[in-house]
Amino acid sequence: MNTGTSIARANLANTLVFSQIATSESVPLGTSLDLTEMETLASDDPTGALLVDALDRKMLHSTMSSQMRTSILTAVTAITASNSAQRARQAVFLVASSSQFQVQR
Repeated sequence: MNTGTSIARANLANTLVFSQIATSESVPLGTSLDLTEMETLASDDPTGALLVDALDRKMLHSTMSSQMRTSILTAVTAITASNSAQRARQAVFLVASSSQFQVQR
């Protein structure tokens, strides 16, 4: 992995999280993420902890560093608690574009 692939992955994460991959003849409905579960967690807990903990388990297999957790919680709680969809999108994007998620195995 290099800088170019890291940026490409972050761009793909941004497209998937904040919009969708466009439709085409071979993909008539496009590609998008269903973030309903994450939005529910964001709505249920104004502290953002449930959301970040769930993303840690699902995307990082419970290996998120405490520094990353704090940074994501700060970003999530900066968004008004009534906007659970945006909170969920922001958290998913930050995890998906992080160096901890980008590790090549």
